[in-house]
Amino acid sequence: MALTEEQKTARMAKHRLTEALKAEHRAQRHEAQRRRWANEGMYLTTEEAEAGEPCRGCGLPVIDGLGSWPGTSYMSEEERIDYDAAEARFSELHPDCDSHRWSMAGSRATHCGSCCPPLPIPEKHLENLRRFLDSLPPRREDDLVVWARTLTCGHMVEVSVHHSHSEPSLSTEQCPECGLTRGVISSEKVTSAASRAAEARRQHAEKVAQAEREVAKAEKAARAAKRKLDALRAHP
Repeated sequence: MALTEEQKTARMAKHRLTEALKAEHRAQRHEAQRRRWANEGMYLTTEEAEAGEPCRGCGLPVIDGLGSWPGTSYMSEEERIDYDAAEARFSELHPDCDSHRWSMAGSRATHCGSCCPPLPIPEKHLENLRRFLDSLPPRREDDLVVWARTLTCGHMVEVSVHHSHSEPSLSTEQCPECGLTRGVISSEKVTSAASRAAEARRQHAEKVAQAEREVAKAEKAARAAKRKLDALRAHP
């Protein structure tokens, strides 16, 4: 028999709760791992990794100097055998980690995002990031939309995201009441007099900007037409 609307709604709610709890479990597990890595001194420095110090999570080299793997379609028979063996070893070491992988350029050893502490971000990359963030225009409140997010614990938090986003992208949020990372069951855009006014101002600004672009385009076309006319008059 076909499900009733109430049954469909209940099934969807159950699915959202299940997915939120999964996201919450992953986030809390990763947070606990990061605390353990810090407390037990498991993070390597870049210098230690370059000197051949093995990963303190899995024991494999972080920088092995073997060069990156070629594309699987370009591997020799020997490389394919080694690659398959490395994949089998990774699956054996991390059967249920449900996390991303990471590796260093020029190395073939693959590490687990859940088990293997990453290397620190190089200072030059951090400096580039700081310069990029400093170059961004200041945040305008009129560009932000407020969302109310219901968490697995039953509490709600409000977050602000840029209006160009269809909804907040994170699947978890920090609950200020529980003091824990919680999964997000649902998100609802907050509609208030202030937000409606901000949206109206934003739309007006977009219309003004569009009109200015159209005027500039028309003026450019008019200047081009004037130059063409002057050229025709100069050479009858």
